[in-house]
Amino acid sequence: MKIIHILNELKYSGAEIMYVDAAPIFQSLGCELSVVATANSLGEFAPKFKKAGYTVYHKSIPSKSSLFKRGIYYLSFIKFLKTEKYDVLHNHSNSTYWGMALCAKLAGVKSVYTFHNVFPTSWYSRWYHLWLRWSAKKMLSCTFQTISDSVYQNELKVFFNKTILINNWYGNNRFYPAVVGEKELVREELGIDKDALVLISVGGCSHIKRHSDIIEALPIILEKYPNTIYLHLGEGDDLCKEKELSKKLIVDDNIIFMGNQTDVRKFLVASDIYLMTSKHEGLPITTIENMGCGIPSILYDVPGLRDFNATQRNSLVIKPRIVELVKSIGELHCDASMKEQISNKAKSFVDEKYNMANNVKLIFNLYISHE
Repeated sequence: MKIIHILNELKYSGAEIMYVDAAPIFQSLGCELSVVATANSLGEFAPKFKKAGYTVYHKSIPSKSSLFKRGIYYLSFIKFLKTEKYDVLHNHSNSTYWGMALCAKLAGVKSVYTFHNVFPTSWYSRWYHLWLRWSAKKMLSCTFQTISDSVYQNELKVFFNKTILINNWYGNNRFYPAVVGEKELVREELGIDKDALVLISVGGCSHIKRHSDIIEALPIILEKYPNTIYLHLGEGDDLCKEKELSKKLIVDDNIIFMGNQTDVRKFLVASDIYLMTSKHEGLPITTIENMGCGIPSILYDVPGLRDFNATQRNSLVIKPRIVELVKSIGELHCDASMKEQISNKAKSFVDEKYNMANNVKLIFNLYISHE
């Protein structure tokens, strides 16, 4: 079975990491894998796809304003699907899901689209998105999948769109708790004091991630815990603003901006508390990976993050306010018993709910289903 995935730019991001991790399982099920990047840039994660056995294509799509060029692009893509004899087109790009569903329909290829986030909408654009979803599903036979309870409920309540819920997964062969002495060794390698309070965030720099809340909380945290370090992993449009803010608040000496890293686990196991302050999420892989490493998490109470505490206390889920963030960091840092309980529960939770072998097989069942 030949599967082709459609992505925007191949970045160090959730969907890309998941499907590279899962490649051996898909291949063991008889899948031949390909991926297409439709952005202007191929992306720095492309070598990972190639190493995992994917055939990688870069087919930059014209903007929506260039209707004629985009039409020509889709015609050539239909020909490409037929020539390469693909069986399934699995799209992860929100901006192209209707057009790619049309291409798949005309090429006689099954199409699957995954909603990876809780997409907000205004009252006037909602009807357009309702029509896109209805027509893609009913007229173009596209199968819709969602990755978390929040995304599933958002699609159902906002867009009346019933989807198939299959949870994300993580590579538990790559993310696991620190062995004895490992934390101290990594801190020594990074030049971090063994007694420091180390906070960490992992993710792209944007207004959605709200890393500025963490930076603004630091001056208050440092008053009580002067030996605090914030490990900042990720890059993006707001990185320069975040660095400027850290200098303005005179906390830049307490922040280590690490950019994108391939060995994220090393930085997680060096940390004491993981923070995610997003406005909304689909289901962040980095949070799952962190829980797999046994690091306690503090998460803002927003769609996609509150899912982690739906059945039990797997993290501290707090109101999205800086004062709450400061308070929770202090409480968690001073309560070893709470840290241990949260970490242990979270590890068991992600190993069961976000199990890669189980959830990949559910995705494969979508591919072979005739519904």
